[in-house]
Amino acid sequence: MEPLTYFEAHGEKRPFVPKKCTCEQAQEEDRKREQWLLEQREYERKMSIEQVLRDSMIPKRWEQRIFESFKVTPANKKAFDIAKEYADKFNPGDGDGLLFSGSIGTGKTHLAAAITMALIEKEVRVTFGTFGTLLAQLRNAFDGNGSERDIMRKYIKGPLLVIDDLGKEKVTDWVEQTIYEIVNTRYEDNKSLIITTNLDLAQLRQRYPNVGDAMVDRIIEMCRGVKLNGESWRRRGLNS
Repeated sequence: MEPLTYFEAHGEKRPFVPKKCTCEQAQEEDRKREQWLLEQREYERKMSIEQVLRDSMIPKRWEQRIFESFKVTPANKKAFDIAKEYADKFNPGDGDGLLFSGSIGTGKTHLAAAITMALIEKEVRVTFGTFGTLLAQLRNAFDGNGSERDIMRKYIKGPLLVIDDLGKEKVTDWVEQTIYEIVNTRYEDNKSLIITTNLDLAQLRQRYPNVGDAMVDRIIEMCRGVKLNGESWRRRGLNS
């Protein structure tokens, strides 16, 4: 770097700053530098999104379940609009969640996955899985394949947890204790939760006899209920 030169002005010594070159070559170099910075930022964003996607645990099949591929009908339009608005306005500090319920094949998991993928594009950390899958990870930790504490921290501390098909797993005392700890801790920490289930609230209470009442009460307070009815898309595909 060349040493600064100075000049006298009003009795003060001030540094002489040469004017920036405005020639065509300098302008072209500036454009190239700006383009490189844009490409670098986009590359870093892409790498970040890929890491968030890997950490989310969302199954490969569900990565394709986005809002654009959801078949909107008069029966599910309200649920679609609620899910889309949730993804668009998601704020991890709100602690707001959704409870998608209804019969099999009506689009509950698709909407939960669409929210997940939309938030991943915004680099929001989301954990997605059936409760059976989450429990399997904890069992593996018991067998020495990872840290149970780290896995539980991911379930209870992340900005958003999506539990798909709650109520399908085999219920034991340990299962009840685990699901209640996850729901209750997220409730106390004001962390967002999305649940999909084929069961209604009364059935969820009965499904978990030791913790059902307390757990469902917390879910009701945390999550907006979204009901999906109608014919199963899977059966419709077989009959077409």
